Amino acid sequence: MTLPRYVSTLLLCAGAVACDGSAGYNHHTGGGDDPDPPPPTLPGAVAPAPAKFSCDAKAVPADLPLPRLSRTQLMNSLRFAVGRALPKDADALWTKLAPDLARYPADRRTPAPGDLKGGFSRLDQSIQQTQIDVMYDLGKVVAQELTSTDTRRNTLLGACASDSQTANDRACLETFIRGWGSRVLRYPLPTQEVTAFADIAGTTPVDRASVADVITTVLNSPWFLYRIEHGTTAGQAAAPLSAFELASKLSYQLWQAPPDDALWAAATDGSLMTEDGFNTQLDRMMKSPQLRNSMDEFVNEWLRLDELPSLIALRNDPVYQAFVGAEMPTDATRTAMFEDVQLSAYNTIVSGGSVSDFLHDPKSYTADPFLAGIYGVPTWNGTGPAPVIPSKTRGGLVTRAAMLATGTASTRPIHKGYMVRNALLCQQVGAPPPNASDRPPAPTDRMTTRQAVSQLTSGGSCGGCHNNTINPPGFVLEGFDALGRERSVERLFNPQGKETAAPSVDTSADVLLYDSESRAISSAVDLSRMIDESQLFESCVAQHYFRFAHARVESTSGDGCLLSEMESVARSGAPMADLLKTVARHPTFKKRSFQ
Repeated sequence: MTLPRYVSTLLLCAGAVACDGSAGYNHHTGGGDDPDPPPPTLPGAVAPAPAKFSCDAKAVPADLPLPRLSRTQLMNSLRFAVGRALPKDADALWTKLAPDLARYPADRRTPAPGDLKGGFSRLDQSIQQTQIDVMYDLGKVVAQELTSTDTRRNTLLGACASDSQTANDRACLETFIRGWGSRVLRYPLPTQEVTAFADIAGTTPVDRASVADVITTVLNSPWFLYRIEHGTTAGQAAAPLSAFELASKLSYQLWQAPPDDALWAAATDGSLMTEDGFNTQLDRMMKSPQLRNSMDEFVNEWLRLDELPSLIALRNDPVYQAFVGAEMPTDATRTAMFEDVQLSAYNTIVSGGSVSDFLHDPKSYTADPFLAGIYGVPTWNGTGPAPVIPSKTRGGLVTRAAMLATGTASTRPIHKGYMVRNALLCQQVGAPPPNASDRPPAPTDRMTTRQAVSQLTSGGSCGGCHNNTINPPGFVLEGFDALGRERSVERLFNPQGKETAAPSVDTSADVLLYDSESRAISSAVDLSRMIDESQLFESCVAQHYFRFAHARVESTSGDGCLLSEMESVARSGAPMADLLKTVARHPTFKKRSFQ
């Protein structure tokens, strides 16, 4: 069953917290030009959790049999194909294609086994008939647009397509296939394949309809729709990738798109196969703005940002109106909340900050006036230093508005507690019982949110899990309302939107992280420190990024060596960028396993 954003009113634990962390703690090296000093540790700081992953050098990691391009990657590849064919018309043509592009089905985000929510769209490797049908239609539409006029056809094929000679028509078409087709299919087409594609045009190689048929076929080739890897050594269980296979793997990993000219050139001249050449390309790609193409998707899906409902759906509800106040947020504010988190991660990476720095990042990254007002900062234009949020009660990531807003007047502490456990600590919580309500506890005109949640979840079979695992992190975050604004009281309303009371907010809770590591805290800052000191967050980021990078759920045995290395990097205080580089530099990245 698909659970709503707030998970469920009742979550029945299958057992104790089940996610361990890692040892090897080196807290906060900072990064960038203006690194922030590490926050002071709590009295009786939480001890780093044990390492979650270990390396068995004899284990053989698995590979996806035939990696299908995700929807995002496929759309970027299609746009690349259009851009290489008709650079000057590409933007206008792409806009014209929008209705057909929208028909391609979205990938499904399937949670990992044992998780109730989450998952990455890259993990959807299913093949649907709808995908095949729509891609065929897209190939036809793109081909027809690229050849819609003699001028466009001539741009594709060159002057030989319109001269008075016919003897050179076949060679004209083959030159186009060898150039454009190789880049679109991401490997140098051998003569026999160029011939096979050209044969589709029959006896009229430069006829516009014939050229369109060739383009349609190229865009529906398995080499276009999948990331095919044969390796360079036949008959072995694990074979090194070719230069062009490696270029594609690296490009789709970091940019969600086909190799650019520089990466293609490095594959062509062989430099990509050398350690220095590979590192040169990796460093270049990590510094490119195109890195955001993958990082935004990773952060959005890891933290489930787009599960936040509309902030204006309840704009006519009297309680929501009274809660929000004079100025209603907009749909643009919701988008800005997502971008605030995404830009925090991206700027941490490009500035040299660590995973820990991302968790504690105190800056605001928004041009939206409403969100900037929540943070008490000026809007940011995207250049220069981002403004620092002045509040001393915010705790970095866990108190960004996207993590706190609910689209209602209620704060949903159950959802927030589950988010901390599952998305930030990689701890699993058992499924709710069959009779669990799908309506979250809400405050009344006389009862606070915390009181309503406690009344409904503290007893019976639900109490053990809610009291010890789910509710406490959510209660600590009650110092922020359902828009992410700081508060010391909770305003209660009757159904007509009249304020009936404003009791003080109770943010105290005993938070158990793992084993016996429990602390009585009362602020989001303390919660962030606990999470960081345990190093569970660092281990969890490594685990989530592995899934995103490999488009599959990890095997703790087969993938233990890479996971252990990623975990160590994340916990060491090294730049967060090194976590991404660790994946690309690992020996398994440059090989294809056929076991």
